[in-house]
Amino acid sequence: MRPDIKENLKSLRLHGMAMAWDELTENGETTRVDSSKWLIEHLLEAEDTNREMRSC
Repeated sequence: MRPDIKENLKSLRLHGMAMAWDELTENGETTRVDSSKWLIEHLLEAEDTNREMRSC
């Protein structure tokens, strides 16, 4: 199972984005969240992979 988007944002030190994610999901904008969730997950995976590669 994939980690939670908010936790993934925090682990990448994207705290502002994590707070914005909270605001977006709390405001009941689920249609927009659901439709873009796959994009966000893939971007976070790509960023995490890129950071891992650069740290080696």
